[in-house]
Amino acid sequence: MIGGEFRTDDVPEGERFAYWHDRMCREMPGFSFLATGADGRAGSGFLAEELEIGLGGLWVASRRLSPMDIVRSSADTGDNAYQLLVPVEGTLYADWDGRTVVSRPGAVYFNDVTRLDTVGLRASDDRGHFHALTVDIPKDTLTLPTGSLGRLVGQDLPGDEGPGALLTGVVSHVLSSAAAYRPSDTARLGTAVLDLVHAYLAHQLESKTAAALDPEHRQHALLVRVVDFMRHRLADPELTPQQVADAHHISVSYLHRIFRAHTEGRQTVAGWIRRQRLEQARRDLADPVLAAVPVHRIAARWGYTHAAAFTRSFRAAYGVTPREYRHGDPAASADGS
Repeated sequence: MIGGEFRTDDVPEGERFAYWHDRMCREMPGFSFLATGADGRAGSGFLAEELEIGLGGLWVASRRLSPMDIVRSSADTGDNAYQLLVPVEGTLYADWDGRTVVSRPGAVYFNDVTRLDTVGLRASDDRGHFHALTVDIPKDTLTLPTGSLGRLVGQDLPGDEGPGALLTGVVSHVLSSAAAYRPSDTARLGTAVLDLVHAYLAHQLESKTAAALDPEHRQHALLVRVVDFMRHRLADPELTPQQVADAHHISVSYLHRIFRAHTEGRQTVAGWIRRQRLEQARRDLADPVLAAVPVHRIAARWGYTHAAAFTRSFRAAYGVTPREYRHGDPAASADGS
């Protein structure tokens, strides 16, 4: 089975909450965990059942917990990921920028742990537990504009229809069928889940900006469509800023202006396309199923018409050639460092 499981039933009575608390303090530095029920504080009545699966950079998890409060105790949380939290049983109360958001089954809570203050996990009745599915996404893997994503952070979003229902259904199935997958499946599953996360967040951004009339909202909505357009056309060697601008009936100069204004690091359009093509090629080179596919064919699959140009770009980004990366050169890294 892929992934790892943890159950407090495997820990001696009276030590369960303390054991789990120490474990979570290592996973979520900067937060304190307070059981809200007398049995939970004593340890013997505390329950935690967790299944976590790493999917090529993403993490999906199922967590069933006794009611508790999670409180920020330090400014340094050490986290660089967004989280989608899907309540299955019970209710989540999150304090966010001076307001409280309530999330129940049928919703999705989009979270940036670095900005969270307090979370309350409550059961639906006195004897119940809080149960949620989570998807943790490293911030640098989301290609949607950071400024646009900020409009969704800390919000309770719909999850029981359309892209939300599809995403939560797939995550639930991956977790419930963990025994059926092999370790070599994880990267491919991660790509599929990441695509669904992108589709869901883009759908929410478009829904929230569709009715807005001010120029900034219109720019954010346009940029979401632009990024989605490019993500689905990375294999096209003719994908250029001009093509992107023409497809959205705007000038190239306007495209460059909104891209620089609303993307992290003030990226250029061509630079974004190049980085995403290299990242997709890197994933293919690491996939054992594609081990027999020549490097030049993988390059062509992601829009590179000249193998030598691909090799130069890959070496500049990751420090090794594509062939060295495929054969596990220890100097290679996913981030180019």
